Amino acid sequence: MSIRVLSDETINKIAAGEVVENPASVVKELVENAIDAKATSITIEIKGGGFFLIRVTDNGVGMSKDDLLLCLERHATSKIRSAEDLSEIHSMGFRGEALASIAAVSKVRILSCTEEGRVGGELSCFGGKLGKLEDAARTRGTTVEVSSLFYNVPARKKFQKTPAASKAEILKTLTKIALAHPECTFKCYSDEKEVLSSHKGTLEETCLAVLGAGFLKGSSPVSFEKNRCVLKGHVGSPLEGRKNRLGQYLIVNGRAVICPEITRSIYEAYGTRLGSQEHPIFALHLNLPPEWIDVNVHPQKREIRLREQGVVHEVVREGVLRALQGKPKEMKPLPKFEPFDWNFVPPFRFQEPQALENPSLSFEIPGKELPIIGQFDHFLFLDGRGVEFHLPQEAPPYDGVILVDLEAAYARLLFERLLSPDAKKLQGLMIPLTLEFSPHEREKLHLHLKEIEMMGIEMRLFGENCFIIDALSPEIEESSVKPLLHELLEVFDQKAPEKEIQKKLALTVSRYARSQKKGWTLLEAKHLVKQLLKSDSPFLCPHGKPTLVHLSYGSITQLFQKAR
Repeated sequence: MSIRVLSDETINKIAAGEVVENPASVVKELVENAIDAKATSITIEIKGGGFFLIRVTDNGVGMSKDDLLLCLERHATSKIRSAEDLSEIHSMGFRGEALASIAAVSKVRILSCTEEGRVGGELSCFGGKLGKLEDAARTRGTTVEVSSLFYNVPARKKFQKTPAASKAEILKTLTKIALAHPECTFKCYSDEKEVLSSHKGTLEETCLAVLGAGFLKGSSPVSFEKNRCVLKGHVGSPLEGRKNRLGQYLIVNGRAVICPEITRSIYEAYGTRLGSQEHPIFALHLNLPPEWIDVNVHPQKREIRLREQGVVHEVVREGVLRALQGKPKEMKPLPKFEPFDWNFVPPFRFQEPQALENPSLSFEIPGKELPIIGQFDHFLFLDGRGVEFHLPQEAPPYDGVILVDLEAAYARLLFERLLSPDAKKLQGLMIPLTLEFSPHEREKLHLHLKEIEMMGIEMRLFGENCFIIDALSPEIEESSVKPLLHELLEVFDQKAPEKEIQKKLALTVSRYARSQKKGWTLLEAKHLVKQLLKSDSPFLCPHGKPTLVHLSYGSITQLFQKAR
């Protein structure tokens, strides 16, 4: 095939592939344009998850009719004039690609009016083809309507998420923008119902509106200035550490970004205050001299590069460290003493054999007793000469000792039960739990209520951003429900086949349940091993670690041989 120059229509569609990934990226570009237009009130309306309609209305400075004709041209922008301006960017956008890229894959209608203009202008563009500019009545500001997104690129639409999942992504995007610009009022409506609201105020008030009171619980305010850098915001208590990074919001010069260097500085400030494999939560604003950062790295400006890494690292680390040290160490309150009722026998944590419908997971004990030698913590010791099962790559008769990791066995059995199609046995809570989440977390959880119940948590939406937990699987502690749900949210964000997602959910729940189980009685240990021997995969826990280890008589003897 010979080389030829592509048509403008083809070029625009290729460019749209970099800028317009999904409805959330369209919302991001339109809202950032409104912020650059000095808007203080921005309303976002979506229908069908943004595929049917996205409408962004602002009270910014508006556009003249001449500017309206130019705004849909590629690389037409009011933000910069030359390459030198790239070193000191103060606006959210600067490439002049967003509107042209959006118009290439949708139907766009723009209404705008300036303070000086007596009559506003209206311009339409369908699939990159410009319509006629007409007069329109409108107060100062701009309204951009984007409908039928990806109508002319069906291959692109085929790989999009469902409208419900797309709605959750839009709310996640708006949450970041609202945190970056607390000086603006944001309202979002989905299918004419308000789903997010943030009024003009402080960062703390915005956090409360879009993340919920739980995010600020136990947090420390940050306010630090040094070497032309200003750091403000909130860092979470080390006790509120999560198993994922979903609660981290970093704003640099008014832009929600990803910057590993800055994040690393925050982690260094926490140091050993955080538990193993835990991540802090934070909402931080970092203002740097514009010439210190390069935002022209990613098509959607998600990432930045730092030119003064050493100085920024020092400021962020010191600012966060001072905030954490300035707050007294939190102590968990002692449990309230309640007299024990000797007439009440608490229910046994393990289910009785007859309560389980799956015969492969029953607690039925055969006539022969397990050859138990002893127990230490969560390890059970069996006499190798008395076992009747076959260990991998070994054949009976055995000698020596067989060690059973009860925690690993517990995780294996729970993992298999969670993946079984049988109905789960949940225990109703005497006092239901009420948990608050951010708007985008609420949407994601509400979308996956059925899958969450399959994992042992029965919950329902209550009010705007709250869920009521009515029942739990016996293996899940009440105190671990919220952090567990945060981990499940991260699994739902992954792109994988449904069966793989189901396995990852079960892995997460079994790991949490394993960490919550404290102490094993000998009776529990016996029941667990009997159950394990009937498992589909008794020799490995769901994370690939062995549940049983054979120490032969010879290997034990070698441990006590005289050193040469």
